[in-house]
Amino acid sequence: MSVEEPGGAASGSSEAEPASTAAPSPWERPTGAGTPPTMPKQSEPGDSAPGPGHQQVWGAPQQGGSSGLWARDASGMPVWEEADEPSGRSTPGSGHPAPGVPAGGQSGQSNRCYRHPDRDAFVSCQRCGRPICPDCMRPAAVGFHCPEEAAAARTPASPTQFGGRADRDSSGLITKILIGICLVAYVLEGVPGLTGTSHVNQFTLDYSLIGVDIAQKHEYWRLVTAAFLHGSVLHIAFNMYALFLLGTQLEAILGRVRYLALFFACAIGGNTLSYVIHDEKAFSYGASTAIFGFFAAYYLIARRLRVNTNQILIVVGINLLITFSISGIDKWGHIGGLATGVVLGLLYAYVPARRVAIQALGTAAVLAILIVAAVLNTQSLTALHTF
Repeated sequence: MSVEEPGGAASGSSEAEPASTAAPSPWERPTGAGTPPTMPKQSEPGDSAPGPGHQQVWGAPQQGGSSGLWARDASGMPVWEEADEPSGRSTPGSGHPAPGVPAGGQSGQSNRCYRHPDRDAFVSCQRCGRPICPDCMRPAAVGFHCPEEAAAARTPASPTQFGGRADRDSSGLITKILIGICLVAYVLEGVPGLTGTSHVNQFTLDYSLIGVDIAQKHEYWRLVTAAFLHGSVLHIAFNMYALFLLGTQLEAILGRVRYLALFFACAIGGNTLSYVIHDEKAFSYGASTAIFGFFAAYYLIARRLRVNTNQILIVVGINLLITFSISGIDKWGHIGGLATGVVLGLLYAYVPARRVAIQALGTAAVLAILIVAAVLNTQSLTALHTF
């Protein structure tokens, strides 16, 4: 027996053996151009053993035996497709086709929809691989899904450990709204610093933290509105940058309600401490009171998750150094916001999110304590001074 060299005569023999003496390979392609691949006929009970040249053409009825067609399944393996009775429609013998390929394993070959057996299906679900008819096709990023898989894809994501929802809260909607309010307020202030003047206009005076107006007129809403005002381009630029970085992450982790509660509580906490320390001389504004509270809450949540907190500690240290190094910065406002963030950060990080009532009562208690402290300070001032 000689070994045939590709494209040449057999080595070790003067004549090549006739090709018909050996059974053809299942993967053999005839020499004729365009001739479909062939494979040996599978033996059926009662059939004689296949001899040389006894071949079955792909796509043609099997010679002898039951009716049907030879075809390939989705993986390329040869399968015999029996004909349905009485319609004569062939049914794949290898189960469901591969996801996203024609339902019969070959282009143009029909199957039946798994939900509507009386309908043809030429497409399979991209995820589960079941054949689907046009009525059951649901467009997906790639291919089509069946109704069950499409419904499963729309199922809302489960809440995070701290109460946020990744599918909704990760967009940072509340953070963007807060930034938008700060930008609008900055325009109404007359864009100080950008126009070459640091003059404080009437809008700033109406909504800043001014101790004498709180003590004399009981305008406690200034404890909140002062957090949306800024005095220069650098002031608002740094605060909005920090608000965007920390706020979007905390909003996704905590959820919108807890996040808003944290923002307003820290802003009130910082402004309340500033009012209590400076009394009627208090005058400040800026979102940094809330941002320092974000620093504390973010650190505690990171510790709860057991992740590296070195970076946030460095950022807090740098901001505290700037706070006590530069004149004109409301130091007590920053410290008050940081302390409030510690309290609420402990509440949100270590009380399970499912204990909504406990978290709500804790947040309300913190806000009540801050308001009471501001009211008591006002009473103390009115008892000592006549405005």
